[in-house]
Amino acid sequence: MRQWGVVLLEIVVPLAGYYVLRGFGLEALPALALCALPTVVFVLYRAIRRRSIDTLAIFVLAIFAVSVGVSFVTGSPRFMLAKAGWVTGVIGAGFLVSLLFSRPLAFGMGRSMVAKSRFADTLRITEWDDLWPRHAWFRRAWRVATVLWGVALLADAAGRVLMAYVLPVDAVPALGTALYVVTFVAVQVLQHLYFRRVGLWRRLADH
Repeated sequence: MRQWGVVLLEIVVPLAGYYVLRGFGLEALPALALCALPTVVFVLYRAIRRRSIDTLAIFVLAIFAVSVGVSFVTGSPRFMLAKAGWVTGVIGAGFLVSLLFSRPLAFGMGRSMVAKSRFADTLRITEWDDLWPRHAWFRRAWRVATVLWGVALLADAAGRVLMAYVLPVDAVPALGTALYVVTFVAVQVLQHLYFRRVGLWRRLADH
């Protein structure tokens, strides 16, 4: 339920808000700035509630401020539209950089998702940290998944920036949202097929 709330605040509300504001005759640039405010407010609320603000949140707020400023100075909304590409690109790069650390991002993301599911006991989620140093197949599976997410998000980011500068302004918000869905579904399907091929879930269940 909480995840759907995040989707509503960060994707549905800004998208619907943009087209509603445009329908009332507001120019594209102020409409983009106003419809992005719910996301900014949510990031700030989460930081205040947790009494801390992470690096990604700082980056999102910085990109919002810079994109609004540059867009209003130039009078063009396209830099504002491209900001989603910069954010996605940094996240994608973060996945690839995480390969240099003790645990790649896909490992942490996968463990968090499984821990919240009904399969946590079957897939021995409490033993994952012990499995990491002992089994090369386990490490390889999550490193490949991390590369998959990183490359896909970088490709997604490039597509967003290209759309922002090539397509009609009013078409970009809707197409950008559609691209989120396509990227997420495609990566999830490819990751599932890869995990199934290497028998990750079967091995964990039989371990």
